[in-house]
Amino acid sequence: MKISKTKRKSAKMKHISLAFVTAMLLMVLAACGTSEETQAGDQTETETVQEISVAVVQDYPPFEYIVDEQLTGFDIDIVEAIAENQGFTVNWEIMKFDGIIPALQANQVDAAVSAITIREDRAEVVDFTKPYFESGLSLVVPVDSDINSVEDLAGATIVAKQGTSGLEKAREFIDEYGGSETVLQEDATMYMEIVGGNADALINDYPSVAYKIAQDGDDSDIRIVGDRLTGEDYGIAISKDAEGLLEKFDAGLADIMESGKYDEIYETYFAE
Repeated sequence: MKISKTKRKSAKMKHISLAFVTAMLLMVLAACGTSEETQAGDQTETETVQEISVAVVQDYPPFEYIVDEQLTGFDIDIVEAIAENQGFTVNWEIMKFDGIIPALQANQVDAAVSAITIREDRAEVVDFTKPYFESGLSLVVPVDSDINSVEDLAGATIVAKQGTSGLEKAREFIDEYGGSETVLQEDATMYMEIVGGNADALINDYPSVAYKIAQDGDDSDIRIVGDRLTGEDYGIAISKDAEGLLEKFDAGLADIMESGKYDEIYETYFAE
């Protein structure tokens, strides 16, 4: 039986159309697979680079302060080193010290570092890393002050920073020896308060006081009275809702201490 040219042509066209449709379908499926793989790859990459928000004050040298409009200091370098070690980036949130713990509780930030003393009351509402710095409180007076011991604080006006263990210690002395308190927010104004004669003494963290005296040199107008009043450990505070973040910080801190990076940063700010 003969098949006409028209019928052979029609059959050939049907064969070509079917092949074309099949090829297009395979291309679409391949493209979908590539797209899905790309999305999966992008998702994996996003998951490995985590951005976290970290609260910090800006006026507590040598731990955190501003130089040429840039945030710097011992705490800043430590957190950045941990972040590099653990593969996440830091978004710094500058705030007042007494707002840091509430911000962590409200999940406004993921973590905080600002020479924060590890205390039981704070540990009830936020998590802390292992200690990264051993500190303590000092009693500070003007260089020409008659106060040479804690017992000389009778009736004195003592300055301390809002929300700190220094304020708690100041209140202990006031309860024992009488006097009054002045509560401020920034180190600079605290020092001005005693140098200007508006208060008799202040209580602050030893490293910050020692750094200021060293920076001022022979022109320093303040001095430390006696030994440290307390021994304290600083920790990096972590929101209790930041799942897995405490473990990352502890692991990173352990790594930079073991590698010598921590010592390198320490010597930059506290070289004797």
